[in-house]
Amino acid sequence: MKKLFYLLFVLSSFVQAQVYEVKLELQHHTKYTPEYIEKFFGNIKDVEARKWNIEQNENPKPLDYLIYSSEKEYNSIEQEKIDNAQDTKGGLKKSVAGLPFGLTYSDFNTNENYREVDVYGKKYIVKNPIEKLTWELTNETKEILGYKVHKAKSKYKAGQMVYDVEAWFTKDIDFKFMPIAVQPLDGFVLEMNLFMEIPEVGRMDNFIRVQNIKPNVKNYKFKNPLKADKKSKLQIISPQELSDIYDEANRKRNEMFNQESSIDKK
Repeated sequence: MKKLFYLLFVLSSFVQAQVYEVKLELQHHTKYTPEYIEKFFGNIKDVEARKWNIEQNENPKPLDYLIYSSEKEYNSIEQEKIDNAQDTKGGLKKSVAGLPFGLTYSDFNTNENYREVDVYGKKYIVKNPIEKLTWELTNETKEILGYKVHKAKSKYKAGQMVYDVEAWFTKDIDFKFMPIAVQPLDGFVLEMNLFMEIPEVGRMDNFIRVQNIKPNVKNYKFKNPLKADKKSKLQIISPQELSDIYDEANRKRNEMFNQESSIDKK
């Protein structure tokens, strides 16, 4: 009886300790209104420069991520890309709420998400609650990566922004997985779109697509900014506090720039 109990305990522990490695791509796309384009890009007189700036804002290059997820923990890690093109002009990067730049860590026991940010040389840890979305299941289905997937819809509020969310999930994988840092729905999500439409701006879409799945990844150690920065004791702040810190830092930088400009003119 003791041996049977031990075997059941080991098997249960193995299931709970499963770690999935998921490679995915985030593609941002915006279609601005003609009025918005004229208002914010009309002052760029060079036709090619204006075209390039609009294209960078509407269709920035996609971002690659590796997600590591268990039932208890989650890491999202942006994969840096190296552009060796000789004539590269650089470009914009655009992420989306729940899947920001760099590395994030989620604890599903406390329902908290953490990420380290650098504001002009000073580092902080931003703490976000892991939201639980209310999902509406639909009758729509299709196939992704050989799996039959079902469509679910929801809304996701992040700060002042409210996204409409479409998620395509399968029941054929025995694991609950969500590409962004919100509580998983009852299935493995293979594709998402977080989008919004603002009449005076246009429509913004954020397409997230799973490219590859590796179950039972061995020896992965979750990266937790709280533990990594235990010695440095970085200040833990909210997203609103981060926004206020950026506003104040930018105000000071603008003041300094204006002072230097006035000195140069004398």
